[in-house]
Amino acid sequence: MAEMAQIYNGITQYGLRFPLTWGYTQDNQVLSLLPFAEIFYAITGVSGASVVIQGWLIFVVNAALTGLLVKVATKSWAWAWLAWLFALLASPMAIGQPAILAYPVTHNSVWAFGLLGVIGLIRYFTHRPSWSIPIVSFCIIVGTVSDPWFAAAFTVPAFILAWFSRRLFEIDKPSRKRMLKGIAYSYIIGKLLYFFGELAGMLPSDGLSFATFPQMINHVGLLAESIALYFQAYPAPSNHVLQAILVVYVISMTVVIALGTSTAYLKNKEAKILLVFSVLSSIVIASAFIFTAYADGIGSSRFIVNVFYIGILWIMITAATLWNSQKIIAQIFVAMAIGGYLFLGAANIAETGWRYSANWGNTRTVAVFLADHHLHNGYTEYWNTENAWSLDIFTRNTVVLHALGPNMGVLWPRDAAQSTIWNKPTHEFRPTFFIFNASEAGYKEAAMKTFGRPKQVLHFENDTVYLYDHDLSQQLALTMKNGMIRWNIKNNKNNRKSISKVGRTLDISSGWAQNAYSWLMIHGLAK
Repeated sequence: MAEMAQIYNGITQYGLRFPLTWGYTQDNQVLSLLPFAEIFYAITGVSGASVVIQGWLIFVVNAALTGLLVKVATKSWAWAWLAWLFALLASPMAIGQPAILAYPVTHNSVWAFGLLGVIGLIRYFTHRPSWSIPIVSFCIIVGTVSDPWFAAAFTVPAFILAWFSRRLFEIDKPSRKRMLKGIAYSYIIGKLLYFFGELAGMLPSDGLSFATFPQMINHVGLLAESIALYFQAYPAPSNHVLQAILVVYVISMTVVIALGTSTAYLKNKEAKILLVFSVLSSIVIASAFIFTAYADGIGSSRFIVNVFYIGILWIMITAATLWNSQKIIAQIFVAMAIGGYLFLGAANIAETGWRYSANWGNTRTVAVFLADHHLHNGYTEYWNTENAWSLDIFTRNTVVLHALGPNMGVLWPRDAAQSTIWNKPTHEFRPTFFIFNASEAGYKEAAMKTFGRPKQVLHFENDTVYLYDHDLSQQLALTMKNGMIRWNIKNNKNNRKSISKVGRTLDISSGWAQNAYSWLMIHGLAK
């Protein structure tokens, strides 16, 4: 959650080149969050509180944009404020782990541009102001570079919406064509920018992995759990009274959406656009969730964060329509649906009892333990990265840990969420210990092979600490150098085998290809 804070600390220490050395993931948030986050930290400074506040600000802004869209569709500030409250009273599991709506670095930050893009779509299809297409295009470029899930959440639904806009919204042909071109061109620009980032070594390869059939079946159940998680229906409460309220709430919400959608669809053009977009966005993102191989566990609910906000849009528009119908039975169902959501939300918050703490995840306890033993610079295991960042922030960089993982039998710096600067010996960082969970496979043996036998071994709760009396960064750099030599030899051998195999298959000499490959290797153009 503190990735942007770490980048800001790197900028203050190493200069503006530091963000270019960071190992970003595919959901990198480079354009959607990085510029704003660094300005925010420049104003507030880096601390545990500022990291949490930044995440909450993103959460509140998205809630406010959702409320604004409800106002556009319902023409009522009352329903807009209710939508804002709905968003802020999300399930604690959705706000914190695992859906992380209020965590600074997640898919929630890029969806602010999705909501802003929806505003641009509505304005264009209703009044066609000159600024609408540039706003939509800007949001698509930002989203395409920053998060691979943005295409399914916004870009594809927006393109489909524009494609059928003549039939749905009676848009003239030239206006439809301009919007389609704007969406297509901006997506291409976004993909080109990502490609250039990949060539520069900043961004990872932009690939797509499809799920197997058993995975797809599992993803369907996971999708249902994720949606239920966002809307207070999962996990089910243990209290019998709350269980009864949950049943009434689910039935009432289903009735409201089922009865209100068709009526709201005919109410006005703004409501119609929002409802159609909500359906398209839900279908496309759900399909991507099911058919790709990335969903794994309830934490994957963060991939479909758009469903939370467009679900609120859908609920509020249909609820407002039924409430304004002046039919008592319809108003009762609306009241039960809204009351059930708010009551279950309050009950979940009270039952979970999560509060921000400087000792979250034993951060303060670990920091005190390390400081008491005069341990300030060290390495930690791959999966302990977020705890390492928390230590850096809590101790204001007096305790600094960088993450390593086992690779080819030795410890190796992780590619993602770290700077390449950290992999080189520096005066600022002189690691003397390695802290890890001994139950994690491979770490003990890899540590011994990389750094040798420790001078002293300490134990703290579930962690083991290997202490050394010298700078470990020198040994890590040597291990990486030797590892790359071994990898290049192995890779060279395998590539030559492949070249020879192709030559035998085609019944042609492969000598020229072998020589060409050798020339490329010598000049650093091949690996």
